[in-house]
Amino acid sequence: MYRRLLILTLVLCLALGTATAANDPFITQYTHGDRQVKRIAVTIDDWYEPELLEAFLDAADANGCKLTLFPIGINLRLAQRAQWQRAIDEGHEIGNHSNTHKSLEDASRTTIMAQLDNMEKRLEAALGHPHTMNTVRYPFGEGRHNGTRGAFAKAVFDAGYSHVALWDIDDNKPKDIMRQVENGSIILLHANNYDLRTLKTILPQLQAEGYAMVTVSELLGIAPAVQLQNANP
Repeated sequence: MYRRLLILTLVLCLALGTATAANDPFITQYTHGDRQVKRIAVTIDDWYEPELLEAFLDAADANGCKLTLFPIGINLRLAQRAQWQRAIDEGHEIGNHSNTHKSLEDASRTTIMAQLDNMEKRLEAALGHPHTMNTVRYPFGEGRHNGTRGAFAKAVFDAGYSHVALWDIDDNKPKDIMRQVENGSIILLHANNYDLRTLKTILPQLQAEGYAMVTVSELLGIAPAVQLQNANP
């Protein structure tokens, strides 16, 4: 009888363990970091004007800010190789924002994986070497309501991403950003001249208020990506 009970207990434990694993999320979505720590992340999306990258990097460097850049693949060009490599060398972060900015919310598994994979290939071509990314940001933020456990999340996970970086501040007016910012905030800006002026305005103010301006991975405590090989552009 004891042996039978022991076997039954082991079977139940295994079954419960399997059920728990089956219910574990494939991905984690973040809109902000720790509200108790005076750190924020400034993120710059899309890069339809990649020629502005150097100016964004100069502004960040002048104000002790590490940016997180979310370019789409079609905007990654060989002409900006030195600037993208500079971003990496100076400690900024690059995340995956898809290849063409197509909404992924209702896309097929094949499309989701192709959009993320093709962006990786374009980044590798632009840099001249592979570069592993920690985070993904959905185009338009669409997909955030698809959950973290279903087929959509599984496709994102199988494409190589378990961390989805969203935001809690989507505004390009300096006064509104400064009014909304708090510990852990993730600020969303875009690579255009207006947002460049906004960045130049808010960074000294954020610095003066004592915010550490770190990458998304640093803000969220995500382990650094292991690069496939040393940079050799």
